[in-house]
Amino acid sequence: MRQNWNPLNRLWNLYRESGLPSSLSSGVSGNAPSDQAFLRAMKKEAEKKSSIDMPLETLEVVVVDLETTGFHPHHGDEIISIGAVAMRGSEVLASESFFSLIQPKRAIPPHIQTLTGLTPEALADAPELLAVLSQFFQYVRNRPLVAHHSRHEREFLQAGLWKTSRTKFAHRLMDTMLLVRLCDGLQRDGSLDALCERNGITIEKRHDALHDATATAKLWGIYLEKAVSLGYRDLHDVYQQVGNMNY
Repeated sequence: MRQNWNPLNRLWNLYRESGLPSSLSSGVSGNAPSDQAFLRAMKKEAEKKSSIDMPLETLEVVVVDLETTGFHPHHGDEIISIGAVAMRGSEVLASESFFSLIQPKRAIPPHIQTLTGLTPEALADAPELLAVLSQFFQYVRNRPLVAHHSRHEREFLQAGLWKTSRTKFAHRLMDTMLLVRLCDGLQRDGSLDALCERNGITIEKRHDALHDATATAKLWGIYLEKAVSLGYRDLHDVYQQVGNMNY
């Protein structure tokens, strides 16, 4: 099912016109108490659902990437954009994507503006974090999340949920390196750029949350197919084998 999120302002219309998927998030429900209630209920539902025994060929996940003002959410750094794309097995569901800018409460360092292209002017009319998190997790539902070097996403989502709704992050979040390590062992360079180059994946616009999420999804799909070809049936098999590895 395609997610249709209506853009709110001229900036998001420009994103659409430049060729990004039209499933851009408005990120606004207009009702902060209902957003908080949804996020609290979402946590309970996420805790109930387990995907560990689902066959890898049909496993549904959402691959996510965040752009942030820095690397330390507990020292005040904030999320400034979320990009995500859904997958079924190794198939990237490009039409089922999510993107939203977020208006931060703190200044964006100059080097982050240069890196991401996200300036105070670009984010001036963007929705606030609570509304975007509510829209994002409505899109995710109970599906597990995937990210590259996922500690960054985990820490910022944890901090954001707690800050906006006093809710703990409960979704399963897997790292692409889980499958990379399973199939290819330890990597001298495990950066997204290096792994994408090694696997023939082009990142259309680096440090753009949606483009980085799409590249990460393609990488996850390649290594999921490798894992299946090696005989791994589900996440239980994967976790068991990785846990037994000694380096």
